Amino acid sequence: MKMKKFKLSRKWTIFSVTANGTFMATLSAGIVNIALPTMAQSFQVGLEDIQLVVSMYLLVLTCLLPVFGKLSDIYSRKWMYLGGFITFGVGALCGAVAWSLPSMLFARAIQGVGSSAMMATSQALIAQVFHGKSRGQAFGAIGAVVACGGLAGPAIGGVLIQAWGWQSIFWLSIPVCILGVWRGIYLIPRFHPLKHMKLDIFGAGLYVLMSFSFLYALNTGVSLGWTSYKILTAFALSLLFFIFFIRREKNAASPFMGLGIFRIKAISYGCAVAVLGYTSLFTNSVLLPFYLTDIMQMDPVKIGLLMLPFPITLAITSPLAGSLCAKWPARIITTAGFVLLIVSTLMFAFIGKEPSVYYIVLAQLIMGAGSGTFQVPNNNTVVSAAPKGKLGVVASVNALSRNVGMISGIALSVAIFTAVQNFSIAHGAAPTDAFIRAYMAAMLFGTLCAAVGGILSVKRD
Repeated sequence: MKMKKFKLSRKWTIFSVTANGTFMATLSAGIVNIALPTMAQSFQVGLEDIQLVVSMYLLVLTCLLPVFGKLSDIYSRKWMYLGGFITFGVGALCGAVAWSLPSMLFARAIQGVGSSAMMATSQALIAQVFHGKSRGQAFGAIGAVVACGGLAGPAIGGVLIQAWGWQSIFWLSIPVCILGVWRGIYLIPRFHPLKHMKLDIFGAGLYVLMSFSFLYALNTGVSLGWTSYKILTAFALSLLFFIFFIRREKNAASPFMGLGIFRIKAISYGCAVAVLGYTSLFTNSVLLPFYLTDIMQMDPVKIGLLMLPFPITLAITSPLAGSLCAKWPARIITTAGFVLLIVSTLMFAFIGKEPSVYYIVLAQLIMGAGSGTFQVPNNNTVVSAAPKGKLGVVASVNALSRNVGMISGIALSVAIFTAVQNFSIAHGAAPTDAFIRAYMAAMLFGTLCAAVGGILSVKRD
């Protein structure tokens, strides 16, 4: 694929369109997390069920990422990205009018499809426009955009939910989608796709079935029971589809993903580091709002304000980490980020019943700093290692690793939390004590993931 050269001002104009989509997706995610306790009351469901509002979105998004990544290598990245924008907006409209948990899950699935198309192409668009030193700066800037979306999400969400209910958070996404599509039509250039490449539809189907079966079992194991026939069947099917997928990848004339990319150490280690880092981060994303609601007795506005320190330090450290990419090896920067994650998850693990607000703020600040420090150099390393003609696939696999970590962090932390809480109550613990023990166990799991991620980060070149 012939690379186009753009003037610096033109590069950042194109960047602004991808930033628009990234901001919308992170804004929506931050707001939805804040709305979970209110939604649970509205739909009359518990923590095990309401977490599916987050997980369904990530499940669909994750299953389709490599598909859209491959398609973006074959067809137009511009229209793939804009089509995702439109689909996300349709999902937001469905979420605004949802009347039950199933209808909300349907809306989140549509948003997942749209976000998958955007996420699979946005990093590839940035990598196609930016080169050398400026690429690290661009990934650092996109990290700052993520932080701004996360920064605005809790604050705006808390006010909206308090004033107009959780439905208002979905109405907010619609005008942002319209603006993004309008700007993208005029500003994103059309790159020449690789017409000689083909999509292995059978291989893509096997991948989707494999990933959906596994992630479905992982997400619903808590509510249905890990030994239920549905969960065991889903795990068995995921293993069967995995075997078929590997055989197809080895024998297909034009493999869907091309497993040879994982022989590149920067890609394989980078993806493993991303999975562990995001698993650690997302052990707290669902549980913290419930801790602040049930233990601290806070309203949505106060919860939103206490969520702000995380994106503040993420916004500061992401551009800084991006600038350091040109000076220091990625493994040094990412390892420093994991050290900060270990400290922050330990702080939340030992938070107790009556922490001061300053303690929570400090823990959030450290976690945000760790997030920004490990994400940017890791993304830059993985995408920059993409072989010729594989940019879209590698960028989507990088995003896939991130979202597998998110889903695993949510599902496993809720599973650990629920198991420890039920065990504690069954053995006579008071509800508050059971909650604290369960929260500690989940966060110690997050610490373990960060520690393993840090070790892998040290070992890579």
